[in-house]
Formats: sequence, structure tokens, C-alpha cells
Amino acid sequence: MLGTIPATDSTTTQLWRSILARHGRSFWLASRLLPVPVRAPVTVLYAFFRTLDDIVDRTTDPDQAAALLTSWETWLDSGFQSPAPDPQPADTVAAIFTTYCIDRRFPRDLIAGLHADLARPRRIRTYPELLHYCYQVAGTVGLALAPILGVHCASGREAARALGIAMQLTNIVRDLGEDLRMGRLYVPLEDVRRFGLGEATLFQLAHGRASPPPELRALLRLQILRARRYYRQAARHYGCLPDQVRPGIIAAAELYAAILETVEELDYDTLRVRAVVAFDRKLLALGRAFVAARRLRTGGCVPCPTCG
Repeated sequence: MLGTIPATDSTTTQLWRSILARHGRSFWLASRLLPVPVRAPVTVLYAFFRTLDDIVDRTTDPDQAAALLTSWETWLDSGFQSPAPDPQPADTVAAIFTTYCIDRRFPRDLIAGLHADLARPRRIRTYPELLHYCYQVAGTVGLALAPILGVHCASGREAARALGIAMQLTNIVRDLGEDLRMGRLYVPLEDVRRFGLGEATLFQLAHGRASPPPELRALLRLQILRARRYYRQAARHYGCLPDQVRPGIIAAAELYAAILETVEELDYDTLRVRAVVAFDRKLLALGRAFVAARRLRTGGCVPCPTCG
């Protein structure tokens, strides 16, 4: 069963919507397809996670960013009883966590991943380490949203985690040049070396805004294959989603996966160009989402006994 909207201040809700529209445009577009009873809490919670992420990306002083993240962590650990860094949105977020019985472990795990992002230099050594990081900063978001969407079974939660990981792997491919210029490398070092590249070479290419050599294109192809594997893993359990929310979530997945198609069209040149999905490709992604949702609805999809 879908939950009900906790009482929220309209100004606060509008603030979260504006954050989402600016920084999570694909998710914002997909959220328009969600039923009204879940749209507001989904918007608020997703935007809250984006706000935590922005602390790392937009705060120039790492010590200040760490202190702010710790303040939010303390608020979570206190069961929302200690003072929050920003009380007005905190009250709304706390109401959603309480109403939907969302595990506070998920935002705590996300904050742990964000603390790691403050390390200089930021490096990922192995693929398992990368997957753990993707769980921390994105899989946790899917797991926190799951109860709001009416997903309560183990398969549905695993799909939510997988979709978050797929989206974060997509981010890493799309933002490669930008991250390198900020001193961050999220592609595993073991992969960099496997394709005959050096860490220093990647930074030189990014700062020089050079065209990607064949070795780098091959490296990014591997990351894209991995991302698509997680999109497929999530798609296997779309039946766990209640029928009302299925179009919106499938649309979010299709819109984000379209970034990978754009990267391929750019010949993997994410050192110099940010892959932005064109309007016509977004329409195609939305079309695929509607077809997939309709196929599940009319093709005899048996509702999940736990979530349906």
C-alpha cells in the first residue's frame, strides 16, 4: 500500500522542488509521473540527499564541509532530537522518515561516503571498492525511497539498491573530466592500469582537455557495461513496484540510462564535453518507460505479495 503525505510546509516543499529541478532534472521529470500521494515525500527526500551531496561539491573549505556533514549525522543519530543545521527542512525530513519507517542507516551511510569524498586525493582502488562507494552515495537513496514507493520486499529493495548503483556509475562516466579537474578519480585504479593508462596521464588529459585516446575509450566502455548490468538487475524486479509508481521509476531509469547512449555518441569524450541528453532522446526514453510499464500491467504481471 502507498503511504500518505506527511504534513509539510508549502514553502519548504517548494524549496525542495526547486533544488530537484536545478540539480536532478531527470529525476524531477520522472517524478511528474508519480501519483500525487507519493510525489511530495519523494521530492523532499531526494532533494535532501542532493543537499547533503552539495555540501561536498559546493563548500570550498573541506573542514567546514566535514563539520556540516557531522552536524547532520549527529541529528540523525539523535533520532532527530538534537539541533539540525537547518531546522525548517529538517522537520519535514524527520516527519517523512517517521511516517514511512525509513532506516536512518541509509543517510548515515551516505554521509560516510561523502566524508570519504573530502579526502585529497580521492582515489578508488578496486571495483568492489567502487561498488561500495556507489552504494553509499546512491544505493542508499534508492533504499530510503523504497518504503515511500510502497516497496517492502527483499527483491524490491535489492532492485532499488541496484538502480542507485547504476545511476552513480553513470555519473562517474559522465563526469570523468570534471572530477579529474577537481582532483578526484572514481574509475578504479586497477582498471586504469589494466588498459595501459597511468593516473598522471588521466589528469594531464583532463587538464589539457585533450581528446580521449583509444585506451581511455576502452576504459569507459567497461564502466558503461557495468552500469548497464545494474540497470538490467533493477529491471528484473520492476514487478515489485506497485502499479501506480511503476511508470515514474522506470522513466527515471530510462532517462538516466540515456546518458550512456549520449556518451557513446560523443565517442566517449567526457574529458572535454558533459553528456547532456537531448530532448528527442528524453522523449524516446519516456516512450520506452511507458511501453515497459504497460507491458508489465497488461502482460499478467503478478503483484508482489509483500508490496502489491
